[in-house]
Amino acid sequence: ATPIVAVDPHAGPSNLPSIHADNLAGAITATRHLVELVHRRIGFLAGRPDLESARQREHGYRDALAEAGVPVDPELIRVGDYELEMSEVPARQLLTLADRPTAVFAANDLSAIQTVHVAHSLGLSVPDDVSVIGFDNIPESALMAPPLTTIDQSIQERGRLAVEMLIGVIEGTTEGSAQVTLPTRLVVRQSCGPVRGDR
Repeated sequence: ATPIVAVDPHAGPSNLPSIHADNLAGAITATRHLVELVHRRIGFLAGRPDLESARQREHGYRDALAEAGVPVDPELIRVGDYELEMSEVPARQLLTLADRPTAVFAANDLSAIQTVHVAHSLGLSVPDDVSVIGFDNIPESALMAPPLTTIDQSIQERGRLAVEMLIGVIEGTTEGSAQVTLPTRLVVRQSCGPVRGDR
């Protein structure tokens, strides 16, 4: 059999050796950060519903709102599909609501970057009019104007560990069902700010 190590498998934990980011905890951290900045109308640009990582990130968003006593408004949840182009319409829908969100948590950085572009195209300032937070910490997130606050999910570390695990599988030292979950961390940059008094 071909030796395989799954990195963030689509359907979640599998019977293969696999490495995951802690998507649930990362999403809770992202949403809490916005709550701490006194945001209450927090939009969520979800990822592909068939991906376990996307489902976990939505759970985290919902859990953090519940913890803060903020009701989930279904109108503020849109599906962005993890793609730059696919995120434009749902981002525009969120930011043109009559009672638009003061902050948007996008389930990945590409969706967050698109949300910032859409905000600017609507004449909105980030973070003065709307705060935006992403997830992944891809290199482009630091090069945005403004640089994107995001959740780092140790992409390079996952790659390094996957290679180590694969060598272990080949050499017979890694168990076939080994599961590793890597922690996430908040990277604070300039795309999030406190909610304005007039919002």
